[in-house]
Amino acid sequence: MPHIVIKSLKVGLWVILPLIFISNNKTEIKSDKMVLSAGSYLLNVAGQSEFQLQGVINFETAIKRSSKGKEYTILKLSLNDAQKLPGHSLGFFLSKQYHSKKIGNGLHEISGNIEGFLNYSDGIFGFANINEFGELPFFAKNGSVTIDNFDDKILKGSIDVIFENLNEANFNITGNFIALKK
Repeated sequence: MPHIVIKSLKVGLWVILPLIFISNNKTEIKSDKMVLSAGSYLLNVAGQSEFQLQGVINFETAIKRSSKGKEYTILKLSLNDAQKLPGHSLGFFLSKQYHSKKIGNGLHEISGNIEGFLNYSDGIFGFANINEFGELPFFAKNGSVTIDNFDDKILKGSIDVIFENLNEANFNITGNFIALKK
């Protein structure tokens, strides 16, 4: 009889102990996922220090002619923290030759050889001004902008870009956005 009681206790403990470890009585749930509203972004910055950027984002599209006479479709993403004294601002210019594939859903990679948009070319040019990292501007060195959904009024996507300044200091930005047409 005593061995039946011991066996029952062992089986009972094997059932109860996992339930105790699995159940978590904390009422606070922490998550990196945040529900974004239209016209906002949430970006994680990893570099000299780690922090998050959030704010207002909008986009514009246009067709521009280069100095060589070629037409390009331009998608401009403008991100800022919407403060009177801005703590950060970022911008991305996605450019594709007009008669070729238009800018749309998919992965758009940074072209490391774009040094500005005085003369348009296929690729992405990006910049970042973040007060936390000083006064020097940073430029997109590597990475991508992914567009998940692109229509007349809303553009949804994600960013994974490494920025670098003239002193070769760099940081990585990753996150999601839902941009509204300007």
